[in-house]
Amino acid sequence: MTVLDRPVSAVAYTPTITLPVRTSPVKRVLRYLEAAYSLDLRSLALFRMALGAVLLGDLLWRAGDLTVFYTDFGVLPRAALLDKFLPANRFSLHMMSGQLIFQAMLFMVAAVFAVMLVAGIRTRLAAFASWFMVVSIQTRNPIILQGGDVYVRLLAFMAIFLPLGALYSVDAALRDPEKERPARFAHFSTPGLALIAQVAMVYAFAVLLKTAPEWRRDFSAVYYALQIQQMSTPLGKLLLHFPKLLPWLTRGTLVQEGTIPFLLLTPFLAGPARMLAAVLIIALHVGLGLSIRLGHFPYIACTAALPLIPTWFWELKWMRRRFPWLTGETTAGSGTRIYYDKNCSFCSKLVRGLRTLLLVPGVELIPAQEFPVTELEMRDQKSWIVVDPGGRRYYKWRGVVHLVSQSPMFSWMTPVMRSGLLERKGREWYEAIERSRDKLSRYTDWIRSRPLNLKTSPAVTVFALLLIVFTLLWNLSSIVHVPFQPWEDALGITLNLDQRWDMFAPNPLTYDGYYVITGQLRDGREINVTHPDRPVTYAQPESIADQYKNERWRKYLMNLSLRENTDYRLYYGRYLCRSWNTGRQSYDPAVLVRFDIYFMAHQNSIQHPPTGFNRDLLWHHECF
Repeated sequence: MTVLDRPVSAVAYTPTITLPVRTSPVKRVLRYLEAAYSLDLRSLALFRMALGAVLLGDLLWRAGDLTVFYTDFGVLPRAALLDKFLPANRFSLHMMSGQLIFQAMLFMVAAVFAVMLVAGIRTRLAAFASWFMVVSIQTRNPIILQGGDVYVRLLAFMAIFLPLGALYSVDAALRDPEKERPARFAHFSTPGLALIAQVAMVYAFAVLLKTAPEWRRDFSAVYYALQIQQMSTPLGKLLLHFPKLLPWLTRGTLVQEGTIPFLLLTPFLAGPARMLAAVLIIALHVGLGLSIRLGHFPYIACTAALPLIPTWFWELKWMRRRFPWLTGETTAGSGTRIYYDKNCSFCSKLVRGLRTLLLVPGVELIPAQEFPVTELEMRDQKSWIVVDPGGRRYYKWRGVVHLVSQSPMFSWMTPVMRSGLLERKGREWYEAIERSRDKLSRYTDWIRSRPLNLKTSPAVTVFALLLIVFTLLWNLSSIVHVPFQPWEDALGITLNLDQRWDMFAPNPLTYDGYYVITGQLRDGREINVTHPDRPVTYAQPESIADQYKNERWRKYLMNLSLRENTDYRLYYGRYLCRSWNTGRQSYDPAVLVRFDIYFMAHQNSIQHPPTGFNRDLLWHHECF
């Protein structure tokens, strides 16, 4: 018998048995909780875009009153703010100068960071800078702020620690799609848990602070809220014609706000529960926004609901069937090739960005330099080359149109982009970019590929857990009235984590009215200071809410009518003198000499409906 014929021992034939790895009950519970409180990367990407859009819209809205609310010419000069109204622990770049040009530059910087956040360019930097700038802007004029401003700065702060740029972003586009693709969409982190807890606390404490009889006994809170003529919309006024419905709307509001925290925090059926919570949040604030003028608060609250959309929702069969690109199950753009100039770094970034943002992952990107004939064609046409599966070639703007036509989300825009006017403009834009591509490459050199990191560092983990505890204690202090230690209070104010969710609490506002400002010119004429083209009248306007230019002016003047804000009235008076008399000589008969600010007030009451408005003199001012 040869060596090869030697019989093999029985041991060698014994099959290897792999026993299942036993997981301890504790680990199974932890894994279950981790899955229950995970955030979906697709939801975070949607949240990023919406948050950036809200910040950008807020900037544009504020920019209409840049001089009035943010310069030393306006209603609150920096010296007055520092001397009387600003806590020492607040910070603001906008306090560095009171000049219009400086404020305009800061607004432009903030807008750039908001656009970066929407597009996902250097996402973490954009999130931090956006938070810093929104806090700076808010600190510059606190009397025009509302609950939405508090909410948006908290969301911007938490966005710093979340992987908002993991999907559907320029950052994601510049990564290798094969090597650095997230392994799964569900992502657990303690900052994500802090975000869920923060949203839950908004509604939990909104209910706990509603302690007045209008909420708990009479159920008349919705009636009083809709009676505020400074804020009521046409729909709100219509609802007042259904008095039997209003108590049920009051009860429904309490139930809805009270249910949301439970649905967000329950670990059982976490996916459906959290999706229901997001729907309730959006429904609540859409309803409020349609019936009461709340400025940008409804948009911000709906934005806060977006990161709560769970993986369970995205993975539903009908979602996977109708929107396969959301689950990575699409080959949109397959067969299409783009030949680009690899020596132009801007061109390389642009084609990668278009492939990601248009949701056409099947498009193949090929440097034209790999084929000499194609490179000559590219240089001859002064254009990239987009080739469809049939071999047809598209150049310049038409290449963009073809890519858009392949997008599962934006293909509806194709006919518009092919229209004559837009096609001409598009060709001009493309040629302008082509001429400036060397400059654009230099200007965008700071936008580079960065590795995807979904791990949360131990330091951030500890910070997020402490943040949850700190925020909970801060909100509890608004109920139990136990003050924080000075250093704790200073920490919350410095990071702008201070919050109080007394939305129409403990009872809705019942003090309502409108302004009349009568002035006297040097020649003795009496004028309407805020509406010089109208005669002075104390009669109720047809719509009190329409007397305000926008939400910021409404909030400012409503706050100005309150006794605790008496000190602000002096600076409003000085602003009215400055704005009227600028450009006029002291001897001009049209110079404003003095004026009186009246608030035509009444107190809403179901038992004793007001029959008219009382003329309250808020302020008498002499222009020097």
